Amino acid sequence: MFEIMQNKMTATATILIGLQASGKSTFSSRHLSEENVIISLDILKSRSREKFKIDECITKQQSFIIDNINITKEDRGRYIAAAKTNNYQIHGYFFVSTVKDAVIRNRLRDGTKKVPDVAIFSAAKRLEMPVIDEGFDQLFSVRIDGVGGFRVEKMKK
Repeated sequence: MFEIMQNKMTATATILIGLQASGKSTFSSRHLSEENVIISLDILKSRSREKFKIDECITKQQSFIIDNINITKEDRGRYIAAAKTNNYQIHGYFFVSTVKDAVIRNRLRDGTKKVPDVAIFSAAKRLEMPVIDEGFDQLFSVRIDGVGGFRVEKMKK
């Protein structure tokens, strides 16, 4: 599938990046969640709870995954700064999706997971492509492969 170089002695902060309904949570639960704490505003409902959970992970040197849209450099920067300061490896996964595909997948979601279409359009307008120089140790692009899986490629500078 894909290879992630990770020192088992170093905790990892993984930042998921992409539009709503681009596959972040599904990918994370299938491929990244083992031995990681998943931190999501959808679940925690507030930045203060999110900060508490991140601080708890850092105190324990526990690897964690930030499962939010993280579409701007500023969004990602708050997590990168906290993790780098505490000697974490920083991995980023950028989920490539068209707005049209995200809207279609979103309409297939159940209940509270569904967001208004305007939220996807708004996120797409503000999306800033991630780059390794933001502080990532590794950065990957992820695409839904159309047959129930994902295609992952290492991003270059």
